[in-house]
Amino acid sequence: MGAYALLLVIGSLYPFTGWLPLAMWSSDFLFADWPRHITRTDLATNALVYVPLGYAVALRCSAPGRGARAVLAGAVFGTGLSLALESAQALLAARIASNVDLLANGLGALAGALFSLHHGRWLRAGRALRRWRTRWFHAGPPANLGLLLLLAWFLAQFSLRPFPGLDWLALHLHPIDTPPSELGQINVAWFAALFLEIVTLGVFAATLLRPGRYVGAMLLLLLAAFLMKLIAATLLLRLNVVGGILSLETLSAFVLALWFLLNPAVSRRRLPLAGLLLLASVALRIWLTEGQMWPAGSVLNLVGLAKAIAALWPWLALALLLATRIAGLRRARVTRGDTDARAAG
Repeated sequence: MGAYALLLVIGSLYPFTGWLPLAMWSSDFLFADWPRHITRTDLATNALVYVPLGYAVALRCSAPGRGARAVLAGAVFGTGLSLALESAQALLAARIASNVDLLANGLGALAGALFSLHHGRWLRAGRALRRWRTRWFHAGPPANLGLLLLLAWFLAQFSLRPFPGLDWLALHLHPIDTPPSELGQINVAWFAALFLEIVTLGVFAATLLRPGRYVGAMLLLLLAAFLMKLIAATLLLRLNVVGGILSLETLSAFVLALWFLLNPAVSRRRLPLAGLLLLASVALRIWLTEGQMWPAGSVLNLVGLAKAIAALWPWLALALLLATRIAGLRRARVTRGDTDARAAG
């Protein structure tokens, strides 16, 4: 809890320079009119980052029959910390103190505190998830790292791009109920990038699977990936734009990706194919971004963090595959050596 609160302090007061004299501090931001433009990105970021804090504080204060008090403690602590940090931001020239941020942070802390009332259920769900992980995926650290990369991919979807971290694709999509009226209106780049992203994700995930789990895992993965993209767009975009995620290009890319992944030849060659697709992703990124390998923007907000994670994702996934392959070759050499030694003996 303390470490997470420290991260919130760092994120709120960074870069810790440009402090104004204390005499210039004012509480006017608390009573100021709301800004004319409030972005969903800011609201979602401010609310979500305070959910774990409210959860942790409420859990620390929980006791039998004291659920309401624990929830109140989590909400009050989170709101109080936010108030202190917003007040400090009023003295930072590079930051803006906002009553909207304070409200979003407080609501996030309250939501986290309410979630803590079901801590036992979350623990049971976690144990069920671990059993599912054991049945479906290989054991060992490489598979664990691969699963962490899959979770990182889901977080990266808050950048709202097929290859997050790249800014070369624009969101010009027609909802499925108003399809393009001519071929020139089809966003071919979006379709191609999304198809490549999903098949790369699917084949990489397949390298982590135990035998006999391929088809079910691909169906679940693509459904979860589509829902995650839809959730991220709903949280961050205006509602009249979210329909673009249900566009002809998006749905076609997912359908074609599913057809590709269910091909038996893909299943049999999942490891080399995953490496080739990741290499293609890295090559396209280098070619299309003209050397800009790191996305613009701060990692201290949800979208910036998502872009940064996804900019690293293909490299990390490729490194994991290479390390796994090298380790497998070493084990095979050792096994052959032991076999030859026993044969000679």
